[in-house]
Amino acid sequence: MFRAVNLAKRNPILSSSSGKNGIYLFSSLTRQSATNINGAATVFSLANKSLNNHGYKRFFNFSPVKFDSNTNKNNNDDSKNSEQKKQKFNPNSGRKSNFLGMPNSGPLSPIGVSLFLIAATSVYYIFTIEKEKAELKRQLDAQADKQIGKPKIGGPFILVDHNNVPFTEQDLKGRYTLIYFGFCHCPDVCPEELDKIGDTLTILDTDPITKDRVTPVFITCDPQRDDPDTVKNYLKEFHPKFIGLTGTIEQVQAACKAYRVYFSKPPSLKENQDYLVDHSIFTYFMNPSGEFIDVYGKERSETEMANSIRSHILSQ
Repeated sequence: MFRAVNLAKRNPILSSSSGKNGIYLFSSLTRQSATNINGAATVFSLANKSLNNHGYKRFFNFSPVKFDSNTNKNNNDDSKNSEQKKQKFNPNSGRKSNFLGMPNSGPLSPIGVSLFLIAATSVYYIFTIEKEKAELKRQLDAQADKQIGKPKIGGPFILVDHNNVPFTEQDLKGRYTLIYFGFCHCPDVCPEELDKIGDTLTILDTDPITKDRVTPVFITCDPQRDDPDTVKNYLKEFHPKFIGLTGTIEQVQAACKAYRVYFSKPPSLKENQDYLVDHSIFTYFMNPSGEFIDVYGKERSETEMANSIRSHILSQ
């Protein structure tokens, strides 16, 4: 800068009144020599002074820049604020990383990730348990709804068959059964019902789905006269699949009570006097678990019974 000023003072072209060419040349030299804005202002001030001495108007209108300490401080504060904002929005700012490359604090730290995994596992476990409970409740409700409206028919009994072999309800498990209560000296109703049961089995045996799946059972409610041999001879007149059961009076009464069967005989009888037994006229259809499915009265035909039984078997 000072080199340019001294050059301007010594140069006759720049300091003479030779015209505007000298002014432009001086201006070019001073602009090239000035290394900062305040130095350029000093050069331009000296040039204006020289021009005034030679009768020229002010050619350079240049004011030096003042540097205010407060302005510089404000600029520094703005710079710091900008840096702080950058750090504020930088999630990893000021955090140290561990050997895994994860921050030591925050949601992405090992502790944060571990807590998230524990919470997720807990939610999954609770959801699974609740789902299992809901499914179990649904099954129990379905089973309860299935039993609504069905009478409690059937239960344990201890009797003997027509071959005088002990027989219980467990011997009927695993197969569908048609159970009828009657007595061997019945003149009309029992034979009709046993024939109808036999005809029903004949119809069912024509269908591969129901063939040999239903067993007929005859239980006497007159054990005083119907011993095993009497029952065996009586059933020869009906379907060959029939199983005949009898027992003591107490055993027969217990079986009739389990199946809700009513029976009675005259209160006073003479020795060797013939009599009739009053009893319920129903045939009970039971499933392989010994549970009640349906009941058929005297008014139902063998065709109706066969269709109903087939429908129940298909729905099981």
